[in-house]
Amino acid sequence: MLKRLASKRTLTILGMNSGTSADGIDLALIQFVPGRKTPKITCIDGKMLPYSRKIREELEKMIGVSDKDFEGAARLDVAYGHYLGRSAKNFLSRKRCRADLITSHGQTVGHYPKKESILGIRTGATMQLGEGQAIAAETGLPVVSDFRQVDIVLGGEGAPLTPFVNQMLFGDRKKSRIIVNIGGIANYSYHPAGGDFDSIRGGDCGPGNILADLAGQLLFRRKFDKDGAIARKGKIIGEIIKAIDKANRGRGVSAGREQFDELLLARLVHISRKTKADRYDLMASITAATAKLIHNSIRSYLKDKRLEGVYLSGGGRRNIFLVECLQKHLKTVQVRPIEALGYDGDLLEAVSFAVLGGCFVYGIPSTLPHVTGAKAGGVAGNLSLPPE
Repeated sequence: MLKRLASKRTLTILGMNSGTSADGIDLALIQFVPGRKTPKITCIDGKMLPYSRKIREELEKMIGVSDKDFEGAARLDVAYGHYLGRSAKNFLSRKRCRADLITSHGQTVGHYPKKESILGIRTGATMQLGEGQAIAAETGLPVVSDFRQVDIVLGGEGAPLTPFVNQMLFGDRKKSRIIVNIGGIANYSYHPAGGDFDSIRGGDCGPGNILADLAGQLLFRRKFDKDGAIARKGKIIGEIIKAIDKANRGRGVSAGREQFDELLLARLVHISRKTKADRYDLMASITAATAKLIHNSIRSYLKDKRLEGVYLSGGGRRNIFLVECLQKHLKTVQVRPIEALGYDGDLLEAVSFAVLGGCFVYGIPSTLPHVTGAKAGGVAGNLSLPPE
């Protein structure tokens, strides 16, 4: 089947992604045409499918919990895979589209980039739920999943993976660009003018929406701070920013929800009380800290005279207050939404995993060892075939 797929001049691929915020599935249908240097990628359609309350609760039980229910996780892995498969099948049916391939990132429930010794082998780890074989069984299509594992076994952190795709989509001969995705975790990639894949730099910045969303839910009973309206009412407290900055230290190029959880929020609430700050001040400070950490990550690239701008994707690009805070740090370098480059910022990561699936089919190495810390590059993904 893989040979049959690779013999096609054009692949139609449905990419699926569930981000760190675990609020729903992003689906993106693309056409992938291999080329001499880089493939041609065309977006056909896409949709965000919000989770029901029940599904989100089941996923949240497994995310960032150190003492996991392994039987529950194993069962959820398969059940969630079936759910993803049915969602993909329904999407294609409603759009009256056919696909050659499904790609799925799955739902990250644990990301542990710090290497520890087990069985005499030092390794990091990452875990995504959503069994590829279950997706294949539901859709009757081949599925590529488990994109992060090859980088992990090669000594990397398994993240970030999207800088490789960003170079295909946004690299330019004359203009340098920085792409920042503000999802649950914020990450960036830098693409110098005329550069190749070896010139890309990238990494996670720290919390994106995860801390602000958590504070909104627990302190304001809001799913998220729409437009940053709550944060705008508060004062920025330096002690809170320092505490978030401290929580962000001591990691490699990647971060996980485990660093920015309820325990950290509880510490921030404690600091707020000590400094006589209110809940609005806390939200303002979390948002300001997020902007500061993004700036710290990309600061060295702002000197590039050919830098055209910083482009934002992910839900955080809609937080007006956050964007204003970031723009203050960047001064004359313009912050723009990724839509200015022709892509839907809500679906970009789903597009990215669809592209990585195409790279898998044609055997194109898609990990960047100089970004992730791996000792070599690899072809990301594992193939699951539908039952005959």
